[in-house]
Amino acid sequence: LENTDFLLNLMPEIEFLVKATNLLRVLYKKGLYLCRPEIVADRNIFVAHEIYNPCVALKVDDEIITNDVEFDERAMIFVLTGPNRGGKSVITCAVGLAQAMAQLGMPVAAEDAAISPADAIFVHFPTGAEDTIDKGRLGEECARLRDIFDAVTKNSLVLLDESLSSTGAYEASYIASEILSGFAVLGCRGIFSTHLHELAAAVPEINERSVSLGGVRIDTLVAGIEEGKRSFKIYRAKPDGKSYARDIANRYGLTYENIVKKVESK
Repeated sequence: LENTDFLLNLMPEIEFLVKATNLLRVLYKKGLYLCRPEIVADRNIFVAHEIYNPCVALKVDDEIITNDVEFDERAMIFVLTGPNRGGKSVITCAVGLAQAMAQLGMPVAAEDAAISPADAIFVHFPTGAEDTIDKGRLGEECARLRDIFDAVTKNSLVLLDESLSSTGAYEASYIASEILSGFAVLGCRGIFSTHLHELAAAVPEINERSVSLGGVRIDTLVAGIEEGKRSFKIYRAKPDGKSYARDIANRYGLTYENIVKKVESK
């Protein structure tokens, strides 16, 4: 025991190496590429070409859609909008996974990448364990966001997915614009995946306020639709202003025409 006790202290590292290697072998076996990222210490950047979400890749047999993501001097924070189930959450998670894998010394799920180390990855995703008894859903979300602000630095990565969805569009857009302005002045990297198209439209106004205080710029990303179908491609573009509400209504048979047909058939 005295001669082998040191192995017990190495068990977490051995377990990590074994499981990480198994993950990479499965990805390679599925024909998916991985790259060794360039670690950039003198700038705060994240550039990944043909990035994909390895968790999704492990679960599906369909063709994996890849995207390019670049945090640079043009923008360090993005507001990502698009249709429901259009790939917004998938790409947001993919960025976080690439950051984590790079800092663990692993290859990342991209064709090539250059990534600056982050001192922390902060996430604000929908959760089922909400402390809503005293605060309410909106209060719980705001409390979690406040906790992020208490710890975040300019070297952090912040990923927000459908935050503030528990309130109306006006209130959510107002709070979200305040939050984004704060992150911009701080200078961290981040993605805000949201259904709030009003927030995306307000990005120029947010930039005007935060850049004047020395903050980084914010830009918009859009999950695309081609010929009426989700392409799962993410574009650096201005949103077209559509709410995609009819698309959702069609999917669930809740258009006026479908409802009338159901009523008449009863």
